[in-house]
Amino acid sequence: MSKRKIISQREARSLLRRVAQLEAAEDNRRNAWVMDYPGGVHIHSMGANGIDLGIVRTARKLGHAVVCNEANGVLQLYALPISTKAYEEATA
Repeated sequence: MSKRKIISQREARSLLRRVAQLEAAEDNRRNAWVMDYPGGVHIHSMGANGIDLGIVRTARKLGHAVVCNEANGVLQLYALPISTKAYEEATA
């Protein structure tokens, strides 16, 4: 087993700041996809013919926004990760 490298408190604080910056950047990137969700505008309801609702429920339980897109007459579902902050606000 190798010895761990000892770092100074200065280096540790610098690394903590960098981690915080990277986490903020990741949250901003995720929020770019979910600006209006949750709390978005409901535009339509439809039956779930041909859609396995378990897929949607699983994605939501894992903290993802489920969005759809149409391509060549096919409705495509996507699970997009929601930032931790937005997910906590939505489930509070």
